[in-house]
Amino acid sequence: MAGLSLAYYLNHSTLRHKQILIIDREPKTRNDRTWAFWQAGEGAFESILYRHWNKLWFHGTEGFSRQLDLGQHQYKLLRGKDFYASIRADLSRNPNIQYLFADLHSVETSAGSALVQTSKGEYRAQWCFDSTVPMQAIRTLTAEPASLPAPRWQELLQHFKGWVIRTEKPVFDPEMPIMMDFRIEQKNECRFVYVMPFSATEALVEFTLFTPTLLTSAEYDEALRAYLKDFFSLETYEITEEETGIIPMSDEPMSEQPSPHVIRIGTAGGYTRASTGYTFTRTQKRLQALVRQLEKNFLQSPVTNQPISAQYRFYDQVLLNVFLKNRYSAATVFTDLFRKNPAHLIFRFLDEETSLREDLGVLYSVPVIPFTVAAFDVFKRNISEMFKR
Repeated sequence: MAGLSLAYYLNHSTLRHKQILIIDREPKTRNDRTWAFWQAGEGAFESILYRHWNKLWFHGTEGFSRQLDLGQHQYKLLRGKDFYASIRADLSRNPNIQYLFADLHSVETSAGSALVQTSKGEYRAQWCFDSTVPMQAIRTLTAEPASLPAPRWQELLQHFKGWVIRTEKPVFDPEMPIMMDFRIEQKNECRFVYVMPFSATEALVEFTLFTPTLLTSAEYDEALRAYLKDFFSLETYEITEEETGIIPMSDEPMSEQPSPHVIRIGTAGGYTRASTGYTFTRTQKRLQALVRQLEKNFLQSPVTNQPISAQYRFYDQVLLNVFLKNRYSAATVFTDLFRKNPAHLIFRFLDEETSLREDLGVLYSVPVIPFTVAAFDVFKRNISEMFKR
């Protein structure tokens, strides 16, 4: 997503005459993921949105449910295969853009340029934008337990499995998706379901967790079946598509520019919010800013500030600490946020577009004691990390 988005923005900039090489393991053609995100106004991919909505349902704890009015925001759904096809068609009109399908071996700065080693040879360029570096939270999934280092960062995984289902009878409201439904059993974790209706008889239903470890495939399936039975009285339906995913929720600092001619983008560049896992909209904004800087001076690094400000990074660390240490129910935290604040304010807060006064209003809507304890814990950890450097 990050690499193709960047290629798109470069292709619509004054830099479109530059030679651009896109390296990937294989062509992207399957509908392997779906991005759901909020946005005020129109974005770059408006014409290929699969669905968009002006209102949402939120179902929290203690019987709290609310129809959220999004104000100037819309909740948007973009399917992977539509995104890939649209970008591919757009880039195909520029002969300066080429693809290479190969395994990536290394990315580094060497002799005044970026050097990329692949299974099909090496390539040099003024800039290499790399979205392949995983965070520690993802690296540990394939490591042997005995070889794992002691945890240095706060780490959770946002992991999910979704089904696109088709029913014989109409059961969904096409105008009202469910952004978060916490009415399912939490099992002392953060668990919710979201439902994106395509029609009265078709919807994407996704079971999501914020936990340190993954479930078995059967456990995701069991949770999806139980939700459809308990809340939609559905036992018979056709599963037309499946998707799974893992998003790191970690305060591990990711270096956006690890060497003079290499810039990391997407999650690899630190664009993912540690507290929520939201990445899509932030990535679009960041990439457009990088392209604008390159247009001003192609030979100078476009990285002029941090992807996430120190203020919002601290907010993320505190919320992550609350979740990891089970200081307060995650489901109740989200319930408090949407019960005490208008949805558009929460969206602006998560997009880092609020004033300090608005930030304080949002922060005061969650329990003071557990969040204060978490804040002191994070502050001590951050000071300790400063002395280790």
